[in-house]
Amino acid sequence: MPIVSISLTEKNLETLDMLQEAYGLTGRSEVIRLCIRSAEAEVRERGLLSGTVEGVLVTIHMSEGDDENRHEFQEIITTQVHSHLKNGKCLDVFLIRGKAAIVRAMLAELQSSEYIEYVKFIQS
Repeated sequence: MPIVSISLTEKNLETLDMLQEAYGLTGRSEVIRLCIRSAEAEVRERGLLSGTVEGVLVTIHMSEGDDENRHEFQEIITTQVHSHLKNGKCLDVFLIRGKAAIVRAMLAELQSSEYIEYVKFIQS
């Protein structure tokens, strides 16, 4: 296998080690491969969205970077619940209904935000 060098933060390393232990893997490389497979499956699943899509979107984000991204996607958000969590984080639950392309764009934008820690879309 090719060897790839990457730079990670201390928090990334802590998470990597926690995942290694949680999944009972023997090395960090196995964790990276597992994460890549998981991300690939999620991207494929999003690629299958077509037509009009309905579902629930859950995000967790830092409150100081209260993400404004949701405002540009207001046309597909039918309901939103916002709650303040501990440690300066917020939980948002959205009911989404709209064209698949717009839903995919929203998910991609949220996923790429430095303030968003968790994004999960569950299609109905």
